[in-house]
Parts: sequence; structure tokens; C-alpha cells
Amino acid sequence: MKSITMVLIFLIGVSAMLSAQLTLSGYPYLAYSSETRWMGGAFTFTRYDFSKPFTEPNPHRISLLGNTIYSQNKQFMLALIPSYELGAFSLDSSMQFSSWPDTFYGTGNFTAPDEWEAFTSSYYATETSLSYRLGRSLSASLQMDLGLHKLKEVEESGMLENAQIPGKEDAVHSGIGASLRFDSSDGGFYPTRGLKFELKQLWYEADLGSDHTWQKNLYDFRLYVPLSSKSVFATQSDLELNRGDVPFYRYPELGNRLRAYDSKRFIDKVRISQRVENRLFPFEDGAWTRLGFVLFAETGQVAPELQDIALKDWHLSLGGGIRFSILPKERLNLRADFGFGSDSFNFIINAREVF
Repeated sequence: MKSITMVLIFLIGVSAMLSAQLTLSGYPYLAYSSETRWMGGAFTFTRYDFSKPFTEPNPHRISLLGNTIYSQNKQFMLALIPSYELGAFSLDSSMQFSSWPDTFYGTGNFTAPDEWEAFTSSYYATETSLSYRLGRSLSASLQMDLGLHKLKEVEESGMLENAQIPGKEDAVHSGIGASLRFDSSDGGFYPTRGLKFELKQLWYEADLGSDHTWQKNLYDFRLYVPLSSKSVFATQSDLELNRGDVPFYRYPELGNRLRAYDSKRFIDKVRISQRVENRLFPFEDGAWTRLGFVLFAETGQVAPELQDIALKDWHLSLGGGIRFSILPKERLNLRADFGFGSDSFNFIINAREVF
């Protein structure tokens, strides 16, 4: 009897420890956008802290963020984002599988909204980063990017089939690189103060198993300014440069920065963008504290070369959104954004802030 009592006490203790250190959350959702029509999905978040909260400056934890989507257009996507932190080291990965009927508008900064064609591709990719914290705000990372793209269906004698661009064949891309990041923000999923700046370069080479050879450079600057205890002003400046034999499915997409446009409406080797956003969680009591709002303005353009960027060729996206905190303490938010452009409207739902 005594041994049974001891086992029960041990199990109760383990259970209490796990409940204090294990975070689980998951939500289904239903949404609509002009690009996907109706879509349903589920978002999950799991984190286990091996150390107690007071050791936060030197965390030891593992987490997994998951998102799956299926749309009325028969688009399917599964994304898994595992992360492992151990003191100054962290290992982060982003894994994606998708079978995605999509649209091709051509390349460049002046594609028309009513001139497009459908295509379907399968995409398997993983991006991995091993980082080491050099100081309180500075870290360096080694990067790896590996993926497989298969073009399954295209329109016969259509724009994509006739386009003189690489990437129409089944292909593997494989690249390695490095990045340097300065981050003085208060971190987490919802920064409220500080700045982030990242420089990244990747090389895709045949010696690494890549079917296409090119270089990618990324410059990303983000600033967060608290306007009050409830409101944050956030801004992001972004420049991505690609040189070489870049497959079209790896062209930077302006729609990933300007929420008013379909992701592939404007694509090319170079993308530049600027975004500002005001974030507000106005409520103080009860379940309403989970509810927030944003207003945003975004501008950007794409070009084949950096010298082709022109002051008169900017696209504009204006809009607002609603936020629901899945984890209120850390402000891990489910977001729904409405974007309005000169000839486009888009509605997007996803997890986490856009920057």
C-alpha cells in the first residue's frame, strides 16, 4: 500500500511539473480569399520548457508550430516549424509540403489582373538555421535551404509553357549560406519595442545538388515603437536580390509583402518593399483582452535588376485586420487581414504577425 501511495505521489508530481512546463494550443479556422476561395485549416502550437521560467536568459525548450490548409480550389498545404533552444544556441526549421493549384500572371512589375492562367505544382521544402548568440542582441547563423518542385499541370501553349524562364522542369534546389542578425526587441511573437536587422546570403550550386545555380541576398530591417501600453507602431523595410539562374517558383513575390495582392501577381528577381502598421489591443478585462486590431500601409515593387527600380513604379496596399490571441501572455495571434490595392482586394487569415 505504501509503495502504491508513493507511485501515486510521484505521478501527481510529474503531472504538475509537465502542466507547468508544457504549453498546448490548437484552433480550427475557416476563411475566404480571392486567391483560394473558401478554405479550412487548423493551427497547433506545442512547447515544452526543460528549465523553469526564471532561467529565460538561457532558455532550454523545444516547440512545434503547425498549420494545415485545404481550400475550395483543392489546394493543400502542411507547414511544420520546429525549434530547439539551448542557451546561446538555437536550431530552427521550417518544413512545408504543398499540392497547390495556382495562377501565373507572368513576370515583372506591370502584369494585368485579368491576364493569368492556372497551373498546379507540388512543393517539398525545408529551411534550417543553426544560430549562436554572440552577445545580448547579436547572433550569427548557418543556413541551409533544400527543396523539390514539380510542375504537374499547365495550360497547353499558355504563358507559362511559352515563357523563357527556368523552373518549368522538375527540379531540386539546394543552397547554403550565412546570416548576421541584430535584435534588440523584447522578442516573442509580438514585439513591442526595439529593432531587428538581418543580413543574409545564400548560394545555390550544382556541387550541392542544386539543378539551378544562383545567389540570394536579403536585407531586412524592422522597428517597433510603443505608442502606449496598448498600442505599438511597427515598420519593416525589405530588399531581396537574386542573381543567376533563378527558377521562377523561387522569385520573390510582392504579394507576400503587399496584402492586397495575390502572392504571384508581381514576381521577379528583385523585390523591395516598405510596410508600416499600427497594432492595438484596447481591452483590459476578461476574454476581450484576446481581441486586437491593426491598420497597415504597404508599398513595393519588383524588377529584373536592382537598377531597374523606379520611383514611379510603386504599388500600394492599404487595409486593416483583426487579431485573436491564442496565447494571450505571449500574444501568439491568429490574424485576419483585409488589403485594398489599386485594382485588387484580398483577405488573408494566418497565424503570427506578418513581421
